[in-house]
Amino acid sequence: MTDFTATLAQKISANHRKISEFFAEKFSQAPQLFYNSIDLRHSGFKIAPIDTNCFPAGFNNLSADSRIDAKKISDDFFSASFSGAKKILIIPENHTRNLRYLENVRNLQEILGAEKEVLVGTLIAEIKEKTVIDLENGHSLTLHPLTKKSEKILTIDGFEADVILLNNDLSDGIPEIFKNCATPITPSPDLGWHRRRKSHHFDIYNQLAQELAKILEIDSWLISSMHSTCEEVDFKERKGLEPLAKKVDELLENLRKKYQEYGIADEPYCYVKADSGTYGIGVWPVFSGQEVLDINKKERNKMSVLKGSVQNTRVIIQEGIKTIDKIDGKIAEPMIYMINGQVVGNLFRVNENRDEKISLNAAGASFFDLKNLSENQLELGLEKNEIAEVYSVVARLAALAASIENVMSC
Repeated sequence: MTDFTATLAQKISANHRKISEFFAEKFSQAPQLFYNSIDLRHSGFKIAPIDTNCFPAGFNNLSADSRIDAKKISDDFFSASFSGAKKILIIPENHTRNLRYLENVRNLQEILGAEKEVLVGTLIAEIKEKTVIDLENGHSLTLHPLTKKSEKILTIDGFEADVILLNNDLSDGIPEIFKNCATPITPSPDLGWHRRRKSHHFDIYNQLAQELAKILEIDSWLISSMHSTCEEVDFKERKGLEPLAKKVDELLENLRKKYQEYGIADEPYCYVKADSGTYGIGVWPVFSGQEVLDINKKERNKMSVLKGSVQNTRVIIQEGIKTIDKIDGKIAEPMIYMINGQVVGNLFRVNENRDEKISLNAAGASFFDLKNLSENQLELGLEKNEIAEVYSVVARLAALAASIENVMSC
Protein backbone atom coordinates (compact mmCIF):
# COMPACT_ATOMS: atom_id res chain seq x y z
CA MET A 1 0.00 0.00 0.00
CA THR A 2 3.01 2.31 0.24
CA ASP A 3 2.67 3.24 -3.46
CA PHE A 4 -1.08 3.94 -3.32
CA THR A 5 -0.80 7.71 -3.71
CA ALA A 6 1.42 7.43 -6.77
CA THR A 7 -0.79 4.72 -8.25
CA LEU A 8 -3.91 6.83 -7.75
CA ALA A 9 -2.21 9.82 -9.38
CA GLN A 10 -1.28 7.67 -12.39
CA LYS A 11 -4.82 6.31 -12.73
CA ILE A 12 -6.28 9.81 -12.56
CA SER A 13 -3.88 11.01 -15.23
CA ALA A 14 -4.63 8.03 -17.47
CA ASN A 15 -8.40 8.55 -17.15
CA HIS A 16 -8.53 12.32 -17.36
CA ARG A 17 -11.08 12.42 -20.19
CA LYS A 18 -13.41 9.89 -18.56
CA ILE A 19 -13.22 11.72 -15.23
CA SER A 20 -14.01 15.06 -16.90
CA GLU A 21 -17.00 13.52 -18.66
CA PHE A 22 -18.17 11.94 -15.39
CA PHE A 23 -18.17 15.29 -13.57
CA ALA A 24 -19.70 17.17 -16.50
CA GLU A 25 -22.59 14.74 -16.70
CA LYS A 26 -23.19 14.71 -12.94
CA PHE A 27 -22.96 18.47 -12.48
CA SER A 28 -25.40 18.96 -15.37
CA GLN A 29 -27.99 17.23 -13.19
CA ALA A 30 -26.92 18.86 -9.91
CA PRO A 31 -25.44 22.32 -10.58
CA GLN A 32 -22.41 23.43 -8.60
CA LEU A 33 -22.90 25.32 -5.35
CA PHE A 34 -21.27 28.72 -5.16
CA TYR A 35 -18.65 27.43 -2.73
CA ASN A 36 -17.47 24.53 -0.58
CA SER A 37 -14.50 23.69 1.52
CA ILE A 38 -13.48 20.05 1.83
CA ASP A 39 -11.35 18.68 4.67
CA LEU A 40 -9.36 15.70 3.39
CA ARG A 41 -7.20 13.08 5.05
CA HIS A 42 -4.28 11.35 3.33
CA SER A 43 -3.05 8.34 5.28
CA GLY A 44 -0.66 6.92 2.67
CA PHE A 45 -3.00 4.02 1.97
CA LYS A 46 -6.11 6.08 1.23
CA ILE A 47 -7.31 9.65 0.54
CA ALA A 48 -10.83 10.65 1.53
CA PRO A 49 -12.93 13.62 2.66
CA ILE A 50 -13.88 13.79 6.32
CA ASP A 51 -15.95 16.97 6.22
CA THR A 52 -17.69 19.04 3.54
CA ASN A 53 -18.76 22.60 4.30
CA CYS A 54 -21.45 24.40 2.31
CA PHE A 55 -20.94 27.78 4.04
CA PRO A 56 -17.16 27.78 4.44
CA ALA A 57 -15.03 30.21 6.38
CA GLY A 58 -11.29 30.54 5.86
CA PHE A 59 -11.08 32.62 2.67
CA ASN A 60 -8.75 34.89 4.64
CA ASN A 61 -6.15 32.12 4.38
CA LEU A 62 -6.05 32.14 0.57
CA SER A 63 -2.90 33.50 -1.03
CA ALA A 64 -3.04 36.55 -3.31
CA ASP A 65 -2.76 34.27 -6.37
CA SER A 66 -5.58 32.04 -5.11
CA ARG A 67 -7.79 35.07 -4.56
CA ILE A 68 -7.23 36.10 -8.18
CA ASP A 69 -8.46 32.65 -9.28
CA ALA A 70 -11.41 32.96 -6.90
CA LYS A 71 -12.45 36.32 -8.39
CA LYS A 72 -12.56 34.98 -11.93
CA ILE A 73 -14.41 31.80 -11.05
CA SER A 74 -16.93 33.62 -8.83
CA ASP A 75 -17.69 35.98 -11.72
CA ASP A 76 -18.26 32.94 -13.95
CA PHE A 77 -20.68 31.50 -11.38
CA PHE A 78 -22.79 34.63 -11.06
CA SER A 79 -22.79 35.25 -14.82
CA ALA A 80 -24.18 31.75 -15.36
CA SER A 81 -26.48 31.41 -12.34
CA PHE A 82 -27.62 35.00 -11.68
CA SER A 83 -27.21 36.80 -14.99
CA GLY A 84 -27.53 40.54 -14.62
CA ALA A 85 -26.92 40.57 -10.85
CA LYS A 86 -24.97 43.69 -9.94
CA LYS A 87 -25.65 43.98 -6.21
CA ILE A 88 -24.71 41.23 -3.76
CA LEU A 89 -25.38 41.09 -0.04
CA ILE A 90 -23.24 38.75 2.07
CA ILE A 91 -24.96 37.55 5.24
CA PRO A 92 -22.38 36.11 7.66
CA GLU A 93 -22.41 34.38 11.03
CA ASN A 94 -23.36 36.40 14.09
CA HIS A 95 -20.12 36.08 16.03
CA THR A 96 -18.58 39.54 15.66
CA ARG A 97 -15.73 38.95 18.12
CA ASN A 98 -13.96 36.40 15.93
CA LEU A 99 -11.74 38.70 13.89
CA ARG A 100 -10.33 35.83 11.84
CA TYR A 101 -13.82 34.90 10.73
CA LEU A 102 -14.65 38.51 9.90
CA GLU A 103 -11.44 38.76 7.87
CA ASN A 104 -12.80 35.77 5.92
CA VAL A 105 -15.97 37.80 5.23
CA ARG A 106 -13.91 40.81 4.16
CA ASN A 107 -12.01 38.60 1.71
CA LEU A 108 -15.26 37.22 0.32
CA GLN A 109 -16.44 40.81 -0.17
CA GLU A 110 -13.23 41.57 -2.07
CA ILE A 111 -13.50 38.40 -4.20
CA LEU A 112 -17.10 39.18 -5.19
CA GLY A 113 -16.61 42.90 -5.52
CA ALA A 114 -14.28 42.86 -8.52
CA GLU A 115 -17.23 43.37 -10.87
CA LYS A 116 -20.14 44.03 -8.49
CA GLU A 117 -21.27 46.16 -5.57
CA VAL A 118 -21.08 44.03 -2.44
CA LEU A 119 -22.21 44.90 1.09
CA VAL A 120 -22.25 42.81 4.26
CA GLY A 121 -25.53 42.45 6.13
CA THR A 122 -26.09 41.18 9.64
CA LEU A 123 -28.76 39.09 11.37
CA ILE A 124 -27.78 40.40 14.81
CA ALA A 125 -30.93 42.01 16.23
CA GLU A 126 -28.96 44.27 18.58
CA ILE A 127 -27.23 46.04 15.67
CA LYS A 128 -29.64 48.83 14.74
CA GLU A 129 -27.39 51.00 12.59
CA LYS A 130 -24.45 50.64 10.23
CA THR A 131 -21.52 49.38 12.29
CA VAL A 132 -17.82 49.41 11.43
CA ILE A 133 -15.65 46.70 12.99
CA ASP A 134 -11.89 47.19 13.02
CA LEU A 135 -9.92 44.15 11.90
CA GLU A 136 -6.22 43.37 11.89
CA ASN A 137 -3.69 44.93 9.49
CA GLY A 138 -5.66 48.17 9.27
CA HIS A 139 -8.69 46.54 7.63
CA SER A 140 -12.30 47.07 8.65
CA LEU A 141 -15.70 45.54 7.90
CA THR A 142 -19.01 47.38 7.81
CA LEU A 143 -22.12 45.51 8.93
CA HIS A 144 -25.51 46.70 7.67
CA PRO A 145 -28.76 45.93 9.55
CA LEU A 146 -31.42 44.39 7.35
CA THR A 147 -35.07 44.98 6.71
CA LYS A 148 -37.69 43.55 4.35
CA LYS A 149 -39.92 45.27 1.84
CA SER A 150 -42.24 43.65 -0.69
CA GLU A 151 -40.73 40.27 0.24
CA LYS A 152 -37.25 41.48 -0.69
CA ILE A 153 -34.33 41.85 1.71
CA LEU A 154 -32.47 45.15 1.80
CA THR A 155 -30.31 47.14 4.16
CA ILE A 156 -31.85 49.88 6.30
CA ASP A 157 -30.02 52.32 4.00
CA GLY A 158 -32.01 51.02 1.03
CA PHE A 159 -29.42 48.74 -0.67
CA GLU A 160 -31.54 46.13 -2.42
CA ALA A 161 -29.53 43.06 -3.34
CA ASP A 162 -30.04 41.13 -6.56
CA VAL A 163 -28.78 38.04 -4.76
CA ILE A 164 -27.72 37.09 -1.23
CA LEU A 165 -24.58 35.07 -0.59
CA LEU A 166 -25.12 33.14 2.63
CA ASN A 167 -22.06 32.54 4.83
CA ASN A 168 -24.05 31.44 7.85
CA ASP A 169 -24.65 27.74 8.49
CA LEU A 170 -28.03 28.44 10.18
CA SER A 171 -27.48 26.00 13.03
CA ASP A 172 -30.31 27.73 14.90
CA GLY A 173 -32.79 27.42 12.03
CA ILE A 174 -34.01 29.64 9.20
CA PRO A 175 -34.34 33.29 10.30
CA GLU A 176 -37.76 34.89 10.03
CA ILE A 177 -36.49 37.42 7.47
CA PHE A 178 -35.68 34.57 5.05
CA LYS A 179 -39.22 33.22 5.07
CA ASN A 180 -41.35 34.11 2.02
CA CYS A 181 -38.32 35.89 0.62
CA ALA A 182 -38.25 36.93 -3.05
CA THR A 183 -34.52 37.71 -3.03
CA PRO A 184 -32.49 34.73 -4.32
CA ILE A 185 -30.26 33.21 -1.64
CA THR A 186 -27.22 31.06 -2.45
CA PRO A 187 -26.38 28.51 -1.19
CA SER A 188 -29.88 27.51 -0.18
CA PRO A 189 -30.79 27.98 3.51
CA ASP A 190 -32.03 24.38 3.35
CA LEU A 191 -28.35 23.33 3.41
CA GLY A 192 -28.01 24.80 6.91
CA TRP A 193 -27.22 22.54 9.84
CA HIS A 194 -30.79 22.86 11.14
CA ARG A 195 -31.62 20.37 8.40
CA ARG A 196 -28.47 18.96 6.83
CA ARG A 197 -26.96 15.64 8.01
CA LYS A 198 -23.34 14.60 7.59
CA SER A 199 -24.40 10.96 7.29
CA HIS A 200 -26.66 11.82 4.36
CA HIS A 201 -23.83 13.66 2.65
CA PHE A 202 -21.45 10.71 3.03
CA ASP A 203 -24.12 8.25 1.89
CA ILE A 204 -24.27 10.23 -1.35
CA TYR A 205 -20.50 10.63 -1.52
CA ASN A 206 -19.85 6.90 -1.06
CA GLN A 207 -22.22 6.06 -3.92
CA LEU A 208 -20.37 8.53 -6.15
CA ALA A 209 -17.05 7.09 -4.99
CA GLN A 210 -18.16 3.67 -6.19
CA GLU A 211 -18.92 5.10 -9.64
CA LEU A 212 -15.60 6.94 -9.86
CA ALA A 213 -13.74 3.90 -8.53
CA LYS A 214 -15.03 1.86 -11.49
CA ILE A 215 -13.45 4.38 -13.85
CA LEU A 216 -10.18 4.25 -11.91
CA GLU A 217 -10.38 0.47 -11.37
CA ILE A 218 -9.78 0.71 -7.63
CA ASP A 219 -11.60 -0.24 -4.44
CA SER A 220 -13.91 2.67 -3.58
CA TRP A 221 -12.89 2.37 0.09
CA LEU A 222 -9.53 3.87 -0.89
CA ILE A 223 -11.22 7.22 -1.65
CA SER A 224 -14.04 7.08 0.92
CA SER A 225 -14.71 6.24 4.56
CA MET A 226 -17.02 3.87 6.41
CA HIS A 227 -19.71 5.33 8.65
CA SER A 228 -22.92 4.58 10.52
CA THR A 229 -25.30 6.61 12.67
CA CYS A 230 -26.85 6.42 16.12
CA GLU A 231 -29.91 8.37 17.22
CA GLU A 232 -31.52 9.19 20.57
CA VAL A 233 -28.21 9.69 22.35
CA ASP A 234 -28.13 11.86 25.46
CA PHE A 235 -24.52 12.29 26.54
CA LYS A 236 -25.35 14.45 29.54
CA GLU A 237 -27.73 11.86 30.99
CA ARG A 238 -25.64 8.89 29.70
CA LYS A 239 -28.58 7.55 27.68
CA GLY A 240 -28.20 5.60 24.44
CA LEU A 241 -24.50 4.85 25.07
CA GLU A 242 -24.84 1.05 24.83
CA PRO A 243 -26.18 1.08 21.23
CA LEU A 244 -23.54 3.67 20.34
CA ALA A 245 -20.76 1.51 21.81
CA LYS A 246 -22.04 -1.48 19.83
CA LYS A 247 -21.99 0.48 16.57
CA VAL A 248 -18.47 1.72 17.29
CA ASP A 249 -17.25 -1.86 17.77
CA GLU A 250 -19.04 -3.00 14.59
CA LEU A 251 -17.39 -0.28 12.53
CA LEU A 252 -13.97 -1.01 14.02
CA GLU A 253 -14.36 -4.71 13.24
CA ASN A 254 -15.22 -3.92 9.62
CA LEU A 255 -12.16 -1.69 9.44
CA ARG A 256 -9.93 -4.44 10.85
CA LYS A 257 -11.07 -6.69 8.02
CA LYS A 258 -10.16 -4.00 5.48
CA TYR A 259 -6.81 -3.40 7.15
CA GLN A 260 -6.10 -7.14 7.05
CA GLU A 261 -7.09 -7.27 3.36
CA TYR A 262 -4.53 -4.58 2.51
CA GLY A 263 -1.86 -5.62 4.99
CA ILE A 264 -2.17 -2.45 7.06
CA ALA A 265 -0.54 -2.82 10.46
CA ASP A 266 -2.23 0.21 12.09
CA GLU A 267 -4.94 -0.18 14.71
CA PRO A 268 -8.22 1.26 13.35
CA TYR A 269 -10.12 3.99 15.15
CA CYS A 270 -13.16 6.15 14.52
CA TYR A 271 -14.74 9.48 15.31
CA VAL A 272 -18.05 10.00 17.01
CA LYS A 273 -19.34 13.30 15.62
CA ALA A 274 -22.50 15.30 15.86
CA ASP A 275 -24.41 14.45 12.69
CA SER A 276 -25.02 18.17 12.20
CA GLY A 277 -22.67 21.01 12.99
CA THR A 278 -19.30 22.52 12.32
CA TYR A 279 -16.34 24.40 13.85
CA GLY A 280 -14.94 21.15 15.22
CA ILE A 281 -17.64 21.06 17.91
CA GLY A 282 -18.97 17.66 18.97
CA VAL A 283 -16.06 15.62 17.61
CA TRP A 284 -14.63 12.74 19.68
CA PRO A 285 -11.92 10.23 18.62
CA VAL A 286 -12.74 6.73 19.87
CA PHE A 287 -10.65 3.54 19.74
CA SER A 288 -13.16 1.07 21.23
CA GLY A 289 -16.78 0.72 22.22
CA GLN A 290 -15.68 0.49 25.83
CA GLU A 291 -14.45 4.08 25.63
CA VAL A 292 -18.03 5.12 24.88
CA LEU A 293 -19.31 3.32 27.95
CA ASP A 294 -16.55 4.85 30.07
CA ILE A 295 -17.05 8.41 28.77
CA ASN A 296 -16.06 11.01 31.37
CA LYS A 297 -17.89 14.17 32.33
CA LYS A 298 -15.64 16.42 30.25
CA GLU A 299 -16.34 14.46 27.04
CA ARG A 300 -20.06 14.23 27.87
CA ASN A 301 -20.27 18.00 28.20
CA LYS A 302 -18.29 18.50 24.98
CA MET A 303 -20.57 16.17 23.01
CA SER A 304 -23.86 17.36 24.53
CA VAL A 305 -24.23 20.88 23.16
CA LEU A 306 -23.41 22.23 19.70
CA LYS A 307 -23.08 25.68 18.16
CA GLY A 308 -25.98 27.92 19.12
CA SER A 309 -26.69 25.81 22.25
CA VAL A 310 -28.33 23.16 20.07
CA GLN A 311 -28.71 19.82 21.88
CA ASN A 312 -26.82 16.94 20.24
CA THR A 313 -28.92 13.76 20.09
CA ARG A 314 -27.79 12.17 16.82
CA VAL A 315 -24.24 11.19 15.90
CA ILE A 316 -22.32 9.78 12.97
CA ILE A 317 -19.66 7.16 13.67
CA GLN A 318 -17.02 7.80 11.02
CA GLU A 319 -13.88 5.91 10.13
CA GLY A 320 -10.77 7.62 11.48
CA ILE A 321 -8.09 8.40 8.89
CA LYS A 322 -4.66 9.47 10.04
CA THR A 323 -2.66 12.07 8.12
CA ILE A 324 0.88 11.62 6.81
CA ASP A 325 1.07 15.06 5.21
CA LYS A 326 3.63 17.45 6.68
CA ILE A 327 4.51 21.11 6.17
CA ASP A 328 7.99 22.09 7.39
CA GLY A 329 8.10 18.77 9.23
CA LYS A 330 4.83 19.47 11.09
CA ILE A 331 1.68 17.37 10.83
CA ALA A 332 -0.81 18.85 8.37
CA GLU A 333 -4.15 18.11 6.73
CA PRO A 334 -5.41 19.43 3.38
CA MET A 335 -8.39 21.78 3.09
CA ILE A 336 -9.60 22.32 -0.46
CA TYR A 337 -11.50 25.53 -1.20
CA MET A 338 -13.85 25.47 -4.16
CA ILE A 339 -16.04 27.93 -6.07
CA ASN A 340 -18.42 26.79 -8.78
CA GLY A 341 -17.10 23.23 -8.44
CA GLN A 342 -13.51 24.30 -9.18
CA VAL A 343 -10.55 24.44 -6.84
CA VAL A 344 -9.49 27.98 -5.93
CA GLY A 345 -7.22 27.13 -3.02
CA ASN A 346 -5.21 24.19 -1.70
CA LEU A 347 -4.79 25.03 1.97
CA PHE A 348 -3.19 23.04 4.75
CA ARG A 349 -4.09 23.16 8.43
CA VAL A 350 -1.14 22.61 10.78
CA ASN A 351 -1.48 22.10 14.52
CA GLU A 352 1.55 21.21 16.65
CA ASN A 353 -0.73 20.46 19.61
CA ARG A 354 -2.29 17.44 17.88
CA ASP A 355 -1.00 14.11 16.56
CA GLU A 356 -1.55 12.48 13.18
CA LYS A 357 -4.74 10.66 14.23
CA ILE A 358 -6.59 13.54 15.87
CA SER A 359 -8.43 16.36 14.12
CA LEU A 360 -6.21 19.41 13.72
CA ASN A 361 -9.23 21.72 13.81
CA ALA A 362 -8.54 23.12 17.27
CA ALA A 363 -6.87 25.99 19.08
CA GLY A 364 -3.30 26.56 17.90
CA ALA A 365 -3.97 25.75 14.24
CA SER A 366 -2.21 27.70 11.51
CA PHE A 367 -2.85 27.70 7.77
CA PHE A 368 -0.75 27.60 4.60
CA ASP A 369 -1.61 27.97 0.92
CA LEU A 370 0.12 25.41 -1.30
CA LYS A 371 0.91 28.15 -3.84
CA ASN A 372 3.14 29.84 -1.26
CA LEU A 373 5.04 26.67 -0.36
CA SER A 374 8.18 25.28 -2.00
CA GLU A 375 8.81 21.59 -2.64
CA ASN A 376 11.44 21.38 0.11
CA GLN A 377 8.80 22.42 2.68
CA LEU A 378 6.46 19.58 1.72
CA GLU A 379 6.07 15.91 2.63
CA LEU A 380 2.91 14.96 0.74
CA GLY A 381 3.83 11.70 -0.94
CA LEU A 382 4.10 13.35 -4.38
CA GLU A 383 5.30 16.60 -5.88
CA LYS A 384 2.85 19.39 -5.13
CA ASN A 385 1.30 19.65 -8.60
CA GLU A 386 0.67 15.91 -8.67
CA ILE A 387 -0.87 15.71 -5.20
CA ALA A 388 -2.95 18.83 -5.93
CA GLU A 389 -4.52 17.02 -8.90
CA VAL A 390 -5.36 14.00 -6.74
CA TYR A 391 -6.85 16.19 -4.00
CA SER A 392 -8.82 18.12 -6.63
CA VAL A 393 -10.57 15.00 -7.94
CA VAL A 394 -11.53 13.76 -4.47
CA ALA A 395 -12.65 17.23 -3.37
CA ARG A 396 -14.74 17.70 -6.52
CA LEU A 397 -16.48 14.43 -5.72
CA ALA A 398 -17.38 15.77 -2.27
CA ALA A 399 -18.57 19.06 -3.79
CA LEU A 400 -20.72 17.06 -6.21
CA ALA A 401 -22.24 15.17 -3.28
CA ALA A 402 -23.15 18.52 -1.71
CA SER A 403 -24.72 19.66 -4.99
CA ILE A 404 -26.85 16.52 -5.05
CA GLU A 405 -27.87 17.22 -1.44
CA ASN A 406 -29.01 20.64 -2.61
CA VAL A 407 -31.13 19.21 -5.41
CA MET A 408 -32.68 16.66 -3.04
CA SER A 409 -33.55 19.38 -0.49
CA CYS A 410 -35.52 21.44 -3.02
